Amino acid sequence: MRAEFHGAGPDLVLVPGLAASRHFFDTTVAELGRDHRVVTVDLPGHGDAPAPTRPPTLSDCAVALHEVIESLGSDDVTLLGWSLGATVAWTYLAEYGTRRVRRLISVEQTPWLLAEEGWPYAAFGSLDEAGAAALLGDVRSDCGAFAETLVRSSFAVDGPAPDEALVADLVRQARRAHPDAVGGLLSDVLAQDWRDRVAALRLPTLLVHGRRSAVYPPEVGSWLAKTIPDARVEFLDHSGHLCFLEEPAAFAAAVRGFLTSEEKQP
Repeated sequence: MRAEFHGAGPDLVLVPGLAASRHFFDTTVAELGRDHRVVTVDLPGHGDAPAPTRPPTLSDCAVALHEVIESLGSDDVTLLGWSLGATVAWTYLAEYGTRRVRRLISVEQTPWLLAEEGWPYAAFGSLDEAGAAALLGDVRSDCGAFAETLVRSSFAVDGPAPDEALVADLVRQARRAHPDAVGGLLSDVLAQDWRDRVAALRLPTLLVHGRRSAVYPPEVGSWLAKTIPDARVEFLDHSGHLCFLEEPAAFAAAVRGFLTSEEKQP
């Protein structure tokens, strides 16, 4: 797992989502790196990470993340995961516990991506097994086009048109992701039901969701806040799935407020 280090202070590790690189977080790094050592990583086969020898799993990502966190030499790490990166963070905590990581920030993720009776928080609000199979087919047939569609659909519904230069840069980065890596991680996250397991997360948790997200129904943030024992939720009113880019100041303020309050705790 490729990692970069920015700034100085308490450790804050940022994990990007599917097809994204660590550079998706550049704006966040510039803000939060003023008072934290911000560590950004590339998932296997993403960004500058080498092409995988086999399709990676979420557990593979957790192993690689564990190596990065161990290298920090700190017992006071905050772990922030966005989208699939949040599931990577959950997986890390399930497999390695909270010896190093004391706080979690989970951004724009649902614990179960598929729709079923009584579960209105699927990906895109209604993703079913046929739709999931179609997504995996899209990755196999043209991963670059899949990645571009994912980026473009991640901005706020009914929001202002995003800056095209920003979109073009994100698309360029996403198109670099290796098809085996994207397909492997997408397949694995589609099979992962975390609805019961997130209740076992025993650390202070901030949930951040965009109220105009087309990727996950915003109300899943409230469901997670009720399910995770020590969790709070912040909704960004004008954001979609890319809330840290759509409302960067509000996102940074929410994160910094959470960190400031929790880092003061004994």
